[in-house]
Amino acid sequence: MLINSRYWRYQMWAQKQHISLQDWHENNFKLLMRLLPPRLHVGVTYQVQPDQQPILQIVLVEQFKYTSELHISLLFDDEPSDILVVRVYHDMHLAELSQAHAFDRLFQQLGGRADYRLKAQRRYSLNCFFNKWLQHLMRKGYGASSWQLHHGPTYLKQVSN
Repeated sequence: MLINSRYWRYQMWAQKQHISLQDWHENNFKLLMRLLPPRLHVGVTYQVQPDQQPILQIVLVEQFKYTSELHISLLFDDEPSDILVVRVYHDMHLAELSQAHAFDRLFQQLGGRADYRLKAQRRYSLNCFFNKWLQHLMRKGYGASSWQLHHGPTYLKQVSN
């Protein structure tokens, strides 16, 4: 499981430091821009695998003038991780993790029927996790590695929206 006690301590520390959701989005954007290949094309799968680490796979699903949607996953020996759905707001320099699990997709479908405080807590938690995860990837060398176009099966496209 990706979320462990160190992550929960990190989230508790962040709340005590009054780190806002906006702060997470701004920092996530900076980290993500250091991680991504220089140029992405819609529908193309990119992979990187530094030093026998799990393969990091990214697909640019949508791209508009000011926003993009990325699907990101780690491919382990036995199976891929859950897909992280990330919205990037280029004009504002923000990156928001909007879905990290099937639960998030279902939770979003509740719309106004879900408690607004719970929705806010979930968004904060997701983006705190995303920040920690991006830092982890950078420490493991994913940001310094060269990305490759992947022409084989794309695990990310197997998940329905």
